[in-house]
Amino acid sequence: MSKTDQEILRRRLKERRLFLNMTYQDLAEKTGMSKSSIQRYETGGIKNIPYDKIFALSEALEVSPEYFTNLTKDYTGESAFEIDVVKKEDRSQHLDHIREFEERAIRYITPNLISQGYNIERHSHGCVGDIVATKGKEIWHIDFLYTRDVKKYPPQTGMGRQQLLLRFGRLAVYDKPITKYSIVMDIRVLAEQYIKLKPIHLDIETSIIILRGTDYEELHF
Repeated sequence: MSKTDQEILRRRLKERRLFLNMTYQDLAEKTGMSKSSIQRYETGGIKNIPYDKIFALSEALEVSPEYFTNLTKDYTGESAFEIDVVKKEDRSQHLDHIREFEERAIRYITPNLISQGYNIERHSHGCVGDIVATKGKEIWHIDFLYTRDVKKYPPQTGMGRQQLLLRFGRLAVYDKPITKYSIVMDIRVLAEQYIKLKPIHLDIETSIIILRGTDYEELHF
């Protein structure tokens, strides 16, 4: 990567973090990285950001990974990459919705897993799964995907593919044992769109879990 590209990447990372009113610590908690690493990414102390870190940063900062890799493109006002999808005055409410969604997912899914003999561990954002269920040799990562509005991800627009590429890309570079991976959603029309995009190059079981009231349904790729 050229010096100019490195400067563009650092600027985009800093501008996006500040746009979302996030501190280094906030971003560290959402990505699972250290605060010092993120500071060094922004200041140039670390010149090349590994691609798995790009995935984690782009998810936490609510942009496509291409925002940090296609450095020749001007994304100003580019709605397709969700640069401005959350207005400043809506962020507090947006975060409340995310927390409520994650609490529902944990409340409805984990009791059933425990009753099946799984041990449950809560992981921080940036890991492959928000929760990990283990039983014997089974290691099941369950990833929460909150979607603000189906209008932002209409079927057949390619936005579903971007979301799956982001998650399956992280999964592809994950270097620890895993036997199953699931994405939790609460909008059926999007789940039905995503489930058509089977990850044919992954040799583990994959599924989408749809929250339904106080219950859930699992769809397999």
